[in-house]
Amino acid sequence: MNAETLAALSDELAALSRAGLPLDRGLAALSTELGGDAVGRACRELSRQLAAGRPIDEAMTLALKGAPPHVAALVRSGVISGKLAESLTRLGEHSRLRLRLSGLILDALFYPGLVLAFGLCIFAFLGTFVIPRFISIFADFGMRLPWITQALFAINEYAVMVYLVVPASLVGTLLLLRWVLLCFPAGRKIWWRFTGAIPIWGNMQRQIHMSLFYDLLGLLIIAEVPLHEALRLSGSASPDPLLTDAANAAAADIEAGKPLEPSLLEHHLGTPWAAWIAGVGASQGKLAPQLELLRETAQRQAEWRARWLHAVLPSVLLVFIGAGFIGLFLLSLFMPMFQLLNGLSS
Repeated sequence: MNAETLAALSDELAALSRAGLPLDRGLAALSTELGGDAVGRACRELSRQLAAGRPIDEAMTLALKGAPPHVAALVRSGVISGKLAESLTRLGEHSRLRLRLSGLILDALFYPGLVLAFGLCIFAFLGTFVIPRFISIFADFGMRLPWITQALFAINEYAVMVYLVVPASLVGTLLLLRWVLLCFPAGRKIWWRFTGAIPIWGNMQRQIHMSLFYDLLGLLIIAEVPLHEALRLSGSASPDPLLTDAANAAAADIEAGKPLEPSLLEHHLGTPWAAWIAGVGASQGKLAPQLELLRETAQRQAEWRARWLHAVLPSVLLVFIGAGFIGLFLLSLFMPMFQLLNGLSS
């Protein structure tokens, strides 16, 4: 189940719970109104599970295929504390935050990728329709061409291959490699280590996942889930297997009686400053507000890096394409033209 569907379903359940309406009948009526979309199907299946007499946390686990474990934990804590509507509302807010922050990655990539693809298409057009005319002109005059022009002409004999097929093949190979690696636990760790080592991008990706981790951990602490269990659930909700492993190791330390700050530091779960803030909050019984502060800080840093990529990288690509490749094109073509004009004038 994706974050958008989970957020919409959580909002509907919270509204029904807040109004004191029977959840199974309310969801059945809602599924009829929504029809066959993803939220409607989820409402229908959840209504069927509730009508069979199952508790709501168990019903959500069975009805929402692929829902992460923290969903059932938040709902269960809401039932125990008598604050189901509040727990469902927080679950919806977290799902929307997850959706928005995940969108930062696509936004940061889209415009630079578009600029690069447009530049490659221009080169393919020049190599296919413009360069051959210059080749025939220079051949008719029997000119001796500079090496840079000869190299350009040799490359442009295969313009479509060089500028379109090869880059598309590289992207396709990278996507295939990503798919293969993500099929295996060890491969997932290799992939996340590789992407995490990319300058700017790796830090942005890490901050996004840490922001979601802090947000979910704070929700579970507010719901009075034990700290070691909250750490495990928050880690399991992350797509980053390295963060998941670190959260599980920190949870084991907490369960063994180790304080929060050294546990976070030892397993590199956030920065030393973040570990100190969380440790102070835990010692003062104010962990949830400190986690909210950490979530906001990590989110701001991720958004700043995303804006930087969105604003700076396209400009760098434009300068690289315009001043670099197009300048090289013009230099390669006009050097023989200058020789030709000098020969004609003499």
